[in-house]
Amino acid sequence: MADQRVPIAPLLAAYGVAATVTRPVPENTPIATTAIWVGLPVANAQPYGTDFRAREPRRRLDLVRSAVPTLPRGTTIAAPEIQGGAVKTWRVDGYADDQDDPQVWRALVVLTQ
Repeated sequence: MADQRVPIAPLLAAYGVAATVTRPVPENTPIATTAIWVGLPVANAQPYGTDFRAREPRRRLDLVRSAVPTLPRGTTIAAPEIQGGAVKTWRVDGYADDQDDPQVWRALVVLTQ
């Protein structure tokens, strides 16, 4: 069966926003790239007994692996939520469960400012 996924290049051209990725030291040289927001913010489920802990909704941001070879937790990404919008700083907090595309990072990010 042939791969039915849409190639990433047309998606980046249609829906991408400019992003600057800064990984933790020692790979902290900023990388200018394009990213795609996927879906709406998701509130995290919490285990029993943690009701008073602050929760920040996480967003999913897809990045091309060829542009960003590694994407460790704690990486910061400066990107607007919409094309032409205000640039905000996001922190990689985890990864989406569907990491099935070897060309794309599916990062879960939280707003830092």
